Amino acid sequence: MADLPFGESTGKSAEELNNSAPLDVHRWSEYGEVNDFVNQIYEQHFSDSWTDLEKKHLKVVLLDLYVIWTVDPDRCIAIHLNNNRYRAKSRYNSLHISRKTIDVATKLHEVGLIHSKRGFYDRAGYSKTCRIWPTQELVEHFTKARFSVFDISSHAERESLILHDEQKKDVQYEDTSETRRMRKVLSDYNELLSRTHIDCAHLDHPYVVRADGKRTYIDQQHKFIYRVFNNSSWEEGGRFYGGWWELVSEHRRGIRINGERTIELDYRGLHVVFLYALKNINYYHELSSSDPYEVHIPETNDPKFARELAKRMMLSLVNATDERKVFKAVQQKTNQLGDCPSHMTLTFKLLRKILAQLRLKHPQIEEYFLSGAGTEMQFLDSQMTELIVKHFTAKGIPVLTVHDSYVIQERYRDELMDQMDIAWQEVTHLESEDFQIVHGGYVAPDHLVDHDAVYEKPVTDTAIKQIGYVDELEGEDWEEHLRIESLKESEYVSQRYSDNLELFREWVERKTS
Repeated sequence: MADLPFGESTGKSAEELNNSAPLDVHRWSEYGEVNDFVNQIYEQHFSDSWTDLEKKHLKVVLLDLYVIWTVDPDRCIAIHLNNNRYRAKSRYNSLHISRKTIDVATKLHEVGLIHSKRGFYDRAGYSKTCRIWPTQELVEHFTKARFSVFDISSHAERESLILHDEQKKDVQYEDTSETRRMRKVLSDYNELLSRTHIDCAHLDHPYVVRADGKRTYIDQQHKFIYRVFNNSSWEEGGRFYGGWWELVSEHRRGIRINGERTIELDYRGLHVVFLYALKNINYYHELSSSDPYEVHIPETNDPKFARELAKRMMLSLVNATDERKVFKAVQQKTNQLGDCPSHMTLTFKLLRKILAQLRLKHPQIEEYFLSGAGTEMQFLDSQMTELIVKHFTAKGIPVLTVHDSYVIQERYRDELMDQMDIAWQEVTHLESEDFQIVHGGYVAPDHLVDHDAVYEKPVTDTAIKQIGYVDELEGEDWEEHLRIESLKESEYVSQRYSDNLELFREWVERKTS
């Protein structure tokens, strides 16, 4: 290997090379055994003419290779060979990782510790950056390492408040009392998540395959949460990102937190009702008999798909300022999910009919269509999320956020419902209905609703979405209750999950002892 020029390794197909993750420049650990591991490789191959600065870069690359290899030995790291891609002095680069990363990767290749492949084109003709992955020699170092993958996380000073301009480029900013306050909430939250085991119990592999064929990985290293604000404003955007659970909606029902089953609650039609709130109208009170996304599409006999299509358009209408961009966004999202009926074609003509229905359905807020007000709505729901996160973090209870949806251990469902109602009132300054008892014994405000519902029940009889099981509280038919309990007892839990949970618990015990 050492006699080959950097980037000319062979042995992986284009498809295998596409199974990759970008180099994580925040990868770090201060654990003593980790430092010993890095020092050993440094002294053996780098100490003759390299400085501590290069050693820091070496540590980042080695730890990222180790984490990726631990989760999936066949996965690669995508690394830029262009000096301009490294911004060492950015506040978003806590370790000030620079172009020296290229020198470190080149050296690792020269001494036979990594394979590499320079930029290439995949089957679709898209240009790809250089890929690197460990050689057998480096794998042997990995297998002898005396530390856990859980000892590796993000650098303590990694920036969690990201400000973007109108072109979605990073903006450097000066801290204020408000940015410091928001960052403290995130710091406390991330510290709690770092010692929380979050995984999908039903998965045999640590990933799910998306509709586009790519994998979303599920591991304990992808739990760092950050907020993104838009248009150079601290009052636009602000949503919480970073958790792997954001991308696996169809698998969230299998999430367990510290070994416990979870539920998921969300607000119904939140951005629509936010727009009504701007007009001082409480949609949940005054228009609750109407599903905000219900439209009639003769071209399909699937009311659930029709509703989803209208929802996608409504969200795009609020975010965009151009009708054609809205239609293209709806087409792209639908193609990505692959849920359009085979006999149906989403032409602009059809989408324009749906838009006309939405205009007739929501005349009170039509002025906000194509207004670009979506980032302001995101700011409002991010404020609600911050209130909910802050409440539960203070109590040491991890709650997972997916914008206006929240996943939490089953035993905290009632408290979560209470906090969602409180957050709604605090942010909108509109009173909500008193809690109502609904069938199955659930207690929920009428703006909490089942994601999968097609509104067959009156909106005043809504339910929450519970991941895995519903309607199992007191008052349910006893035979049905026993059936659900039986399902729980026989629920499939993968060996991968059980092993990973046990290792994580041992790690937490070691860290706290």
